[in-house]
Formats: sequence, structure tokens, C-alpha cells
Amino acid sequence: MNAQEAITIIFFFCSVFGLFYMYFTTRHRERMNMIDKGLAPGLHRPMADHLRTLKNGMLLIGVGLGCVAGHLFQRATMPVGDDNPLPFFVGMAIFGGLALVLFYAFFGRKQQG
Repeated sequence: MNAQEAITIIFFFCSVFGLFYMYFTTRHRERMNMIDKGLAPGLHRPMADHLRTLKNGMLLIGVGLGCVAGHLFQRATMPVGDDNPLPFFVGMAIFGGLALVLFYAFFGRKQQG
């Protein structure tokens, strides 16, 4: 192992530790502020579980449809031996984003009102 690999590994673990530290300290501060204001910290849920599950399901279906669309686009436009992953990523991004927009259009406005 050379020095560059060691620095990369150390940087990765320090970054992961920093992210966890920031997450837990921010969550702790938020809960302490809620207690100071007289709110119950365990009751704060912005979205019901069944809607979160539906959103995640719609996102995964959109990503799957994006993979299929990327495959069809690649087969229709590129030579047979060319293995370019770009159509797959573009299709997943477009269809995944479309699924989230549809979820918001159907359920996001109902929660606000």
C-alpha cells in the first residue's frame, strides 16, 4: 500500500465519522429545542409511513423503467459492441425524478392543506 492509498482510506473514514457526528449532534440539538418549546420529540413525523413507502416504491419503479428505457435507447441508437452506461443513468434520473414529481402532484399538496 502506497501513501496515496493510505491517505484516501484515512480521508474516507474521517469523512464518514464527520457525517455521523454532524447527523447525531444536529438531531440532538433539534430534540433539545423541541423539549424546550414543550413539544414531544418522538411525535414529530412529517410524512406517514404508508406514504413514505409509496414514495419509495414509486421511485424504485421509476428507476426500473429508466433502466429499461436506457437499454432500449442504447439498442436503438448505438452500435452492437458499444457498452456506454450513459443512457442507463440518464434514463434512471429522468424516470426517477418523474416518479417523485408524480408523487408530489398526487399526495404532496394533500398533506399541506
